[in-house]
Amino acid sequence: MNRVAQGIVVVLLGAAALTSTLFTDLYLNYVQPGFRPFLIAAGAALVALGVLIVAGELRAVLRGEEPAPEPHGGHGGDHGHGHGGHAHDRAPRVAWLLLLPVVAVFVVAPPALGAYTAESAGTAAPPREGDSDQRFDGLGEPDASGAVEMELQDFVSRAWTDESRAMEGRTIRLTGFAVPHPDGEDEGWYLARLQMACCAADAIVNRVLITDQPAPPTDSWWEVKGTWQAPEGDLQSVRDHRFSVEEMTEVTNPPDPYE
Repeated sequence: MNRVAQGIVVVLLGAAALTSTLFTDLYLNYVQPGFRPFLIAAGAALVALGVLIVAGELRAVLRGEEPAPEPHGGHGGDHGHGHGGHAHDRAPRVAWLLLLPVVAVFVVAPPALGAYTAESAGTAAPPREGDSDQRFDGLGEPDASGAVEMELQDFVSRAWTDESRAMEGRTIRLTGFAVPHPDGEDEGWYLARLQMACCAADAIVNRVLITDQPAPPTDSWWEVKGTWQAPEGDLQSVRDHRFSVEEMTEVTNPPDPYE
């Protein structure tokens, strides 16, 4: 890979970062929205650097300059490779692997993590003893249908730790994707959402168990309206809190895949 090719690869890397942030929301499949300005800055810097590399090489060609020979430790001479042998400005072939992120963005465009990750990744765990005394704000005002819209993350947290059980008896609306139960459809299915602190690599799963509706296609997105089935005993003794569905609506244009 010569210097011109190196510069073009750097430009393409920067273009991939800019395309996924400025012109699409593809970056949301991998990182939090707060990283957008940093990705834009990094992409712009890479494009500028790549342009400078290519421009510098083209100027050198126009001036008729030849690349300097690459020293071969202690061998002296150029071993007859013409014009000084292997130029020092060539990168090893492995450098072409830098094109993989470009292919991923422009050709493959991997989707957001979904049901497969929800089945294999770690799920949110009940809080440790002593962490359940946190205070919650009110549930918020219901919409015209009488339902309170909540994030799955908030719902699961309240279900485990809100000893006042403010959600009990309230109609709640949740949005997430369908995940099959590992023990089969007879055991129900999960409505899930992924929560990430930094990027997709650290995502954990928030989910509720639904047993009163047939399992929809895996990875399909749904908005469900219903009620929390409050357990009779200790809130934290329940691994997956149950949600009784009154109404389901398929989401054809899913929102930000992560919470």
